[in-house]
Amino acid sequence: MDNNIYLFAAFSITWTVIFIYIFRLFRSQKVLSSQIDKIKKALPKIIESDDRHP
Repeated sequence: MDNNIYLFAAFSITWTVIFIYIFRLFRSQKVLSSQIDKIKKALPKIIESDDRHP
């Protein structure tokens, strides 16, 4: 019976680490998506300015 506490602790720690990892992945994906949107908005201006200077 005493070993059940260790099993529960290991199970809890494992799931906590998994949830933290998934949360960080989602947060990183959100930041990357925001950066991609900024690049998409800036790209036409960059292409236009590049066309002016052959």
